[in-house]
Amino acid sequence: MSLPPELRVLCFQLSAIPVPELPRRLPTLLRYISQCQAPLSSPTSNANANLADASASSGLIHKLKTQLSALLNGRSPEGRFAAMVMIKGVVEVGEWEILRGSESWVRGLLSILVKPDPVVSKELCIMALTKIYCLTHQYPTLIREITTPMLPSFITSCLNLVSASPDGAPGLPCSLVEAVFQSFTTLLPRHTTLYRPFASRIRTVTRSYLAPTVSDGMFVPLSTRESARHLVVALHQTAPKNGGGEEWGKEIRNIVKDIHMTADNVFRAVIEDWESTAGYTTAPVDLNLDLCGGGNTPSDLPAWNGILAGVERLTGLIEFLTEYFRSETSPSVSIPLGAIVDMITRMLSISIPSSSSSSGQGSVRLHPGIDRDEKDALWCGMPQIYIAGLQLVDAIATRLDQGFVPLADGILCQLLWSFPSGRSNPEFRSVTYTVMASVLIHVGQSLNKSQTSKLAPIIRWCCKDLVPIDPNSTKLGVAESVEKTPNGHSITASQNSNALLHHKGISLAMGVENSSINAEAKLQVAAAKLLPLLLSTLPQQHLDMPLRSLVERTAILTHNKHAMLSSVLYPFLGKNGMAMASILPHLTRDFGSDDIVEIILRPRMPPLPTSNVQRPLDDTRHGDSEDESMDFIMKPEPAQEDHVRHDRPMDQQPGLGHPEDHPIPGSTSTQNTLCATSNVFVTKDSFCTESPFAGPSWKTTADTAHGGNNHETHSQTKMIDDVHMASEGESSDNESVHLTMQLDTDSDSDTD
Repeated sequence: MSLPPELRVLCFQLSAIPVPELPRRLPTLLRYISQCQAPLSSPTSNANANLADASASSGLIHKLKTQLSALLNGRSPEGRFAAMVMIKGVVEVGEWEILRGSESWVRGLLSILVKPDPVVSKELCIMALTKIYCLTHQYPTLIREITTPMLPSFITSCLNLVSASPDGAPGLPCSLVEAVFQSFTTLLPRHTTLYRPFASRIRTVTRSYLAPTVSDGMFVPLSTRESARHLVVALHQTAPKNGGGEEWGKEIRNIVKDIHMTADNVFRAVIEDWESTAGYTTAPVDLNLDLCGGGNTPSDLPAWNGILAGVERLTGLIEFLTEYFRSETSPSVSIPLGAIVDMITRMLSISIPSSSSSSGQGSVRLHPGIDRDEKDALWCGMPQIYIAGLQLVDAIATRLDQGFVPLADGILCQLLWSFPSGRSNPEFRSVTYTVMASVLIHVGQSLNKSQTSKLAPIIRWCCKDLVPIDPNSTKLGVAESVEKTPNGHSITASQNSNALLHHKGISLAMGVENSSINAEAKLQVAAAKLLPLLLSTLPQQHLDMPLRSLVERTAILTHNKHAMLSSVLYPFLGKNGMAMASILPHLTRDFGSDDIVEIILRPRMPPLPTSNVQRPLDDTRHGDSEDESMDFIMKPEPAQEDHVRHDRPMDQQPGLGHPEDHPIPGSTSTQNTLCATSNVFVTKDSFCTESPFAGPSWKTTADTAHGGNNHETHSQTKMIDDVHMASEGESSDNESVHLTMQLDTDSDSDTD
C-alpha cells in the first residue's frame, strides 16, 4: 500500500496555513481527507504492509490527530470551527481505527457547547457529536467507553441551549433548535434507556414548537415544527417495560381531545349539527369572554388569543396528529380510528356559507351573539382546517393500505361535502385529488350512479387544473366551462386554438414528487395522478358522455400517457349501445415508441421459421402433442439467405425485428404462413386506407426479386397445394397436424 500524497499535503497545510485562514481552506482540506481513506482506516499492525510505508503512515496520522486536537482545544474560534469540520470528516473516513481513539475529541466537542462560540459553531458541534455517537452504535466496546458515559452530558448541554430562556426563548435561532431536535430524533431510537430520564424535560422544551400561533410572539419555520413533532412522536419508545404501544395510543387520544376542546372555542360562531359518535360532549363556551384557549395546565400548549391564533392552533394540532401516522413505530400499536374519524368528520362538516341560495350546500346556522369580524376570520381559516384534515386522511390511508376500505365511503361523502367550500384554494384541491385517488383505488368500482354523478364537480376542476391556459385570454383551456343561462341553455367557453398549437404539453412524472416545486406544480402532479383513475376505477357506464369526453380531451392535451391508456383499455359505451371513438391515434402519435403502446397497437405472434430443410418425421410420434409435431425449425442455407437479404427491400426482409414481419392474431393468413417455404414470406401488402390504425391486410407472396419467374411461382404454388392435401389426408383420429414440405430445388429434376 503506497502512501497517498494527500496525507503529507494535509499535514503540511495545517502547519503552514494561519489559523484564521483555515475556514476558507476547508473545502480543499476535506477533499484531501477523502483521498486518505486507505491509511486512515487501515490497522496499524497490518503485517502485509510495507514497513517503511507503515511507519511513515503511522507518523503522519499521529501528527494529523495532534494538529486537530490542538485546534480543537485552542483559543481561536476559527481554529475550533475548522477542527470540528475536519474531525467529522476524519471520523467518517477512518471509522473504527479513528473512533477508538476519539474519546479526547468527544470531550473537546462537549466543551464547545458551553463556550461563547457562534451559533453556527454550536450547530456544527452537535452534528459532529451526533455522527460519532451513531458510528459507535455498531461497536459494543465503543458504546461502553464513549457513548454511555458521555451521551447524558451531551443531552443536558443541548437542553440547556434550547431552554436558555423561560419564556420559550423567542430570541433563540430556530436553526440551533432544529439541529438539537434532529440530533435527538436520530439518537433516541438507538439509546432509549439513556433518553428515558430526559423525556419529561424534552416534552417541556418542544411544547412551544408543536403548534405555534401568532400569540406566541415568535415565528417558527415549518422545518422546526416538523423536527419538534418527529422528536415528540419518538418519545413513546422511552416508555419502560415495553409500554411504548400503550404510550403511543394514549398520546393519540390526548391530541384528539385537545383538538375537540380547541374546536369548541374556534367554532363558537357556528351552531353545529355534528354529533359525536365516539362519546365526546361539546363543552359550553361563554360568548361574553374573549376568544382564547390553552395554557390551563403546565402540560398544555401555550395560551392563544383571537380567532386567527385559534385557527393556527387547531391546524397545528391536526398536523401534529398526522405526524403520528407518518412515523414508524417499533412496538405494535392500537389505533383509535373511531375517535379520529369522528374528529375528522367534525372538521369537514363546517361549510362556508355561500352567497348563492341555489347552491347544493345546506345553509349554515350562525350564532347571533358573535360579531361579523370573527365570522369572517373563521371563513378565511376554514380552508386551512380542511387541508389539515384531508392530509390526516391521506396519512391514514397510506399507513393502513387495504385497512382503509371500511373508511373510504364515509371519507368520500365528507370530501364531496367540503369541496364546494374550499375549491378556490389550490392547496385544498391538491390534497383533495390525492385523497380521492386513494378512495377510488379502494372502492371506485363499487360506486353507484348517484355517487358517481356527485363526483362531476371534482372531475371538472381536475381537468381545469391540468389544461393549458392562454395567458392572453381569461378562458380556460380544453376543459369547457359550461354555465346555465336564465333560459336554461348552456354556454360553452372553448379553448383558444393558438394556445393549443403553441403549448408543448405538461410533462408530469407519475408517482414522483419533488419538495422544491411550487404549489401550482404540486397541484398539477396530484391532478395528473387522479386523471387515469377516473377512467380505470370508476364504472364507465355511470359517467355522462360530455364528462367522459372532457377527461379524454384533457388527457390528450396534457399528454398524459396513463390516462390515454386507461381510455383505450376502458372504452365508453353510450346509452344507445354505440361505442365512443377511441383515442388510440392520439396515443400512438404521442407515444408511438412506447413498449406498452406497441403491444396494444400490434400484438405479436412468435417469429416465423424460414428454413428450407425439412426435419424427418417419425410415424411413431403421431401421439405426441401438436407443438412437438410442428417443430421443424431449421437454419436456412447460407447462399439462399444471402439471396433473400440482397434481393428484397430492407423493410420486407423477415427476422429483422420489424413489426410487420409477424402476423396479427386472428389473421386469416396465419395458417398459410406456417407452411411457407424458404422463398415465400409473409409481407404486408397494404394498409387499410380508412383508418391508420386498422389491422393490416396480409397475404403470402413470392420473392419480389423473382416475381417474374413463372416456373418458380408455379413450383411454390404446387408445394403449398401439396401441403394442404397432405394435411387433409391425415387420419381423423390423429390429433396432430403434420406438414410435409418439399424442397423447390428438386422440382426440375422431378419434372424430368
